[in-house]
Amino acid sequence: MLGLGLAHPFRGNGGFVEGEVDFEPNDATPRAGVPTVAWIEYVRVGGLPINPRDCFCTLLFYQGQVRATAQPDAQVQLQFNPRNGRVEGRVVFPKPGPYFLVLLGRPLPGRQMPPFIMQVLIVVLPP
Repeated sequence: MLGLGLAHPFRGNGGFVEGEVDFEPNDATPRAGVPTVAWIEYVRVGGLPINPRDCFCTLLFYQGQVRATAQPDAQVQLQFNPRNGRVEGRVVFPKPGPYFLVLLGRPLPGRQMPPFIMQVLIVVLPP
């Protein structure tokens, strides 16, 4: 998967989760050392759409195994951008190669949505 981080359906504790994380500009493949905007295009849990604006969402990127004790190689806290209406954040990948993208989502205070975890493998190109 070179073009975008499309999250394959993933079954976790929150039920069947599917969604898509895109990278700017124009769904381009991220490059190592270059600031990249990552944003959530959509998320569904158990077939029901999640409004990303209701989500306290964090993207974690791992090169190598994903374990509870592993520190991510890159991470970004996503926030709502009122200029374009997206939930997004800026990330810099330290090295080229494959990364496991893990999207953690839980509801913002006062919002109703199930917590979820979504994961996918992405490839980061050299600078």
